[in-house]
Amino acid sequence: MIRHIAPLAGILLLSGCMFAGRDGFETEAARVGDMHLLANLEVLSVINTKKTMGDHLATWITGKDCSTIRAQREGAWCVDWPSPPAPPQQVYCYASLAKPSCFAQPYNEGNDRLIGFVPAPRPLR
Repeated sequence: MIRHIAPLAGILLLSGCMFAGRDGFETEAARVGDMHLLANLEVLSVINTKKTMGDHLATWITGKDCSTIRAQREGAWCVDWPSPPAPPQQVYCYASLAKPSCFAQPYNEGNDRLIGFVPAPRPLR
């Protein structure tokens, strides 16, 4: 719950620095019911996250990545979050005449010198 409230509180605090009001830019805090305050929050949200406040609400409710700007460009409003990248493969690298030679298995032929090793990743629990 706090993870949803903290960004909203941060946006509200940052938008209090200056408002675009009826008479230009104002440094005093606007009233809560003022439409300029909501417009400022909407603009800050779009600039910083490429999502409107409604998109943030839809993302929170559906659990998908929702963006009106992406919907205008690509035609899809809510999409699944991208999957994490594949873990790197286990690699053994040995010195050679030009550039290192790398293999998936240890290569024990004569006097080959191991210069690098990338272990297989451990699964997260």
